[in-house]
Amino acid sequence: MKSNRRLSEKQNIEILSDLGQMFFFGLSKRKNYARAFPYLLKAASAGHAHCQNLIGISYEKGLGVERDFKKAVAWYQKAARKNNKEALGNLARLCEKGRGVRPNNKKAFSLYKRSASLGNRRSQCNLGVMYLDGIGTKQNIALGLSWMRKAAKGGISEAQYNIGHRYRDGVEVRKNKKLAKYWLSKAAKQDLHQAVKALKALR
Repeated sequence: MKSNRRLSEKQNIEILSDLGQMFFFGLSKRKNYARAFPYLLKAASAGHAHCQNLIGISYEKGLGVERDFKKAVAWYQKAARKNNKEALGNLARLCEKGRGVRPNNKKAFSLYKRSASLGNRRSQCNLGVMYLDGIGTKQNIALGLSWMRKAAKGGISEAQYNIGHRYRDGVEVRKNKKLAKYWLSKAAKQDLHQAVKALKALR
């Protein structure tokens, strides 16, 4: 009976999660954050890490609920404890910007590193920036470029632009117009304004 009850509870949480995400992402018709929030909150309160991250996003951006950075941080922390890579990255960003928590670049760096190691492409880009600029850690150009390339190959337009303009200007890498054009073109296809502008100038 206990195993059946546990299975039933898990199924119920997944149903709540599915309903919440259906409204949050607009999987059926239109996005409806106000309708998504109660379902996501119930699943998140039951320990669903992905929904905890979505509740964090809801509070951070004011989606279906009043904006509250402190509550966003609290929910990101819950999901981060379960190694949710998106929550780790989101928490790192708030630590870096000092929203809902005191700004702490060392903490942000540590969180970005955990998130990036789990495969979060945007965190890989941000970690690359921190290594390249020596923010929250000792500057390390080789590691910075390595993480930036991973993010660029993973489709992050900002990383593609970052690599592209370095090849264009010969910053920390040997100048290479062909590679500059390759990466800037990828970023420009995603409508990144500065990449479109840089690509036109390169031609």
